[in-house]
Amino acid sequence: MLPTLGKKILGRIGFGAMRLPGMRDVPADAELARNLLSRAVALGANVIDTADYYGSGLANRLIAEALSPYAENLIVATKVGVKAGAGGRLEPAATPDEIRAAIDRNLETLEVQAIDLVFLRLAGGPLADSGVPIQESLECLANLQQQGLIKHVGLSSVTVDQLELASTVVPIEAVQNVYFIGNTTSKEVLLKCNSTNIPFFSYFPLGMGKLIPEKANLGALAATHNVTEPQIALAWLLALSPMMVPIPGTSQLNHLEENMAAVNISLSSDEISALCDVV
Repeated sequence: MLPTLGKKILGRIGFGAMRLPGMRDVPADAELARNLLSRAVALGANVIDTADYYGSGLANRLIAEALSPYAENLIVATKVGVKAGAGGRLEPAATPDEIRAAIDRNLETLEVQAIDLVFLRLAGGPLADSGVPIQESLECLANLQQQGLIKHVGLSSVTVDQLELASTVVPIEAVQNVYFIGNTTSKEVLLKCNSTNIPFFSYFPLGMGKLIPEKANLGALAATHNVTEPQIALAWLLALSPMMVPIPGTSQLNHLEENMAAVNISLSSDEISALCDVV
C-alpha cells in the first residue's frame, strides 16, 4: 500500500522548502534553489512542503518560479496557525482572521487558485496555548475548503487526542510531525495514521543533521549497504510504516540526490529492530 492524498499517490520522500530562503530571507543562490526544486520533482518528490513565513514568502515565490504551472500529480503543502515573530521564533496565529490572511498570502505567492494541502500547526512547548480553541481554527479551514480555496486539510505537531478531536470538525487527510531516530515521541500518532491510512509527513527526518544517537551505529549499517548515514536514517523511517513520507530539506544538490535515493535501500528486519531499540 502506498500513501495517497485524494486520488494522488504520494512519492515516499518529499521535499521541505524551509532552507530555500537562505539567510535573512535572501537565497544565497536563487537559481540553485529553483534547480533544487525542479530536480526534487524529477527524482520523484511530488510533495513540496512550505509555509508563507519561510523567508517572508520567499520560499513560496521560489516554488512558483520553479514549478508553476504545477504538474497534475504535484502537491504543494503549506502551514497556518503560527507566524514568524521576533528573532524568527514562531508565535501563535490561529484566529480565523489570521488563518484567512495566511491563506490569502499563500494563494498569492504560490500563484494558485486553491492550495493542495493546508496543515494547521498545533505547536507544542511555548506555543501550546494559542488562546484559540482548535475547533475554531478548524472551522475556519473547513469554511475555506467549502469555498474552494483549500483542497485538503491536515494537522502539524499533533497528538492522537487532537487528531481524533479534529476529525469531528473536518476530515483530516494528512499529519505532519517531527520523527527521526533520535525522536520518536510521535510513535502513537504514526500508529494511528497507519491504522487509518492517513499519510504521515515526517519533518526534520534527519534531526537537522545532529540529533541521531551515536549508539544507533549508523556508520556500520551505512558501510554494510554502501550508502550514507542519512540514507540509512531515511530508509529506517520508510520501513516503519507505508504511510510514512519523510520531507527532508536541503540547500545542496548532492544531498538532495542522496536523500531521494534512500527509497532504494532495503533494511532487514533485524536492522530495523536494532535501530528501533536505540530510540
